[in-house]
Order: sequence, then C-alpha cells, then structure tokens
Amino acid sequence: MKTFANSLTLIGSVVLIGCVGYLTVGWWDDRRWGWVVIGAVVIVANLGVVAVRLRPTPKPRDWTIEEVRAVIEPIHGEVAQIRTLRRADKGLSLAQAASLVSEARADR
Repeated sequence: MKTFANSLTLIGSVVLIGCVGYLTVGWWDDRRWGWVVIGAVVIVANLGVVAVRLRPTPKPRDWTIEEVRAVIEPIHGEVAQIRTLRRADKGLSLAQAASLVSEARADR
C-alpha cells in the first residue's frame, strides 16, 4: 500500500505541476502577477514533494543493546531517548526505535 500511495502522490504532483504551469503561462500573458507568484509557489512546493518521494530511504543498521544504551544513556525520558536514537539512525522506524529503547531500559 505504501508504494501505491507514493505512486499516486508522485502522479498527482506531476499532473498538478503541468496544469499549474499551463495556467501560469496564461497568467503571465495576461499580466496577472499575483497569480503568477502563486503558481510559481505551487510548482516549487510540488517539485519539493517529488524530490522527497524519490529520495531513497536509508536502511536501518543492526543495533546491539549495548550500542543503544551508549547512545541513550545521557538522555532522560523515554521519548527523548527514542528521538535521539532515530537521529542517530535515519533509517530506523518509530516502532523499531521504541522497541530498542524499551529493551535497553528493561535490562538495567
């Protein structure tokens, strides 16, 4: 389902870029500068969506409990520890990070 959703988002963004681009050319000819600016902003925002969707997601590394403990040791609070672990590993999902932190905290 995630691949299907990403595909629909990409297709929608590309179609929107094309349609707003076509309208923006007409607005440029009619000298409707406010609409030209709005069209340009919409196009740039959708180019950002396309770039984010096409960016490869990193794979999470294999963490040992000792490594997790070393990363989260100076941090107080479970939520802050999960956030810190996810910053250390950009490919780690929220569920995986929460599981690793809870395991590391339980073994103390």
